[in-house]
Amino acid sequence: MKRLLCLVCASLTLPSSLSAQEAKEPSGTKQITNSIGMKLTLVPSGEFKMGSGESAEAAEAFFTKTYRVHFLDAYDVKCEHPQHRVRITRPFYLGTYHVTRGQFRQFVADTRYKTDAEKGKRPGARGWNPDTEALGFDEMYSWQGAGFEQTDEHPVVCVSWNDAVAFCKWLGRNEGKTYRLPREAEWEYACRAGTTTRYSSGDDPETLAKVGNVADAAAKAQFPGWAWTIKANDGYVFTAPVGKFEPNAFGLYDMHGNALQWCADWYGLYNATSPTNDPTGPDFGDGRVLRGGSWLDGPGSCRSTSRGWGAPDNRDSITGFRVARTQ
Repeated sequence: MKRLLCLVCASLTLPSSLSAQEAKEPSGTKQITNSIGMKLTLVPSGEFKMGSGESAEAAEAFFTKTYRVHFLDAYDVKCEHPQHRVRITRPFYLGTYHVTRGQFRQFVADTRYKTDAEKGKRPGARGWNPDTEALGFDEMYSWQGAGFEQTDEHPVVCVSWNDAVAFCKWLGRNEGKTYRLPREAEWEYACRAGTTTRYSSGDDPETLAKVGNVADAAAKAQFPGWAWTIKANDGYVFTAPVGKFEPNAFGLYDMHGNALQWCADWYGLYNATSPTNDPTGPDFGDGRVLRGGSWLDGPGSCRSTSRGWGAPDNRDSITGFRVARTQ
């Protein structure tokens, strides 16, 4: 799976018509709670440079140095360039955390929705097989079981882009609001939260243990063959309950690691003519953008600017999502 990088800065305009609840600022951030108990954080408008500030050679050298050679053949550093200026012209709300299994369960209970893993000619998902100690596709896997222990406080995984969009539409209908997946540029900007380092925590891969659940010492202890782990211990081998690590400067949790996050855009290469204001990505493509890295990923794939993609019906135990709300 391809991965990429993004550089993001922040500025600060807020909507003029916030409700009393929305005007509260827990921990210095604007935050609301919606009808299903989901917290959303207001991300201000602003500018940033999208794409890698490092050369392709430097990015690949870092990627290799961090022992993520296991996936190097699927990583194309060229798609991180050229770095280009982007403006997010309007503030938007973004899920403070990943969508959890408990929140997704409410959607399923209300609609009797069947995920892509539970229907069609090829039911199933790519889950964790404890016997082989590897990911594999099997019809036993779905959002209800990914092959490792989860509670309703963990991010929902084994959900496709199609499933994530269906969840957003359901939530929007119920509340009379506009819910959707974040655009890739919005996600990158929100992840950076004003920083220009590889991670919101700095350039050192070992700092990831403070802000996210990635392949670490806990995973290395259980799976000694994993060559791409950091030395620090974040305490989790598989997914962690949401919100267990430090937030970034915007007040968003788990932007690095835990589970990859679907974005609205089709995946495509950057180019010098990419729109500056609120880009929405290509008009068509083969796959949808994934961002953020996961519990399985090493530091080369969990950078703020790291990109991936998957077919809209792909479902995997390393993949989840968070929602955006624009009104």
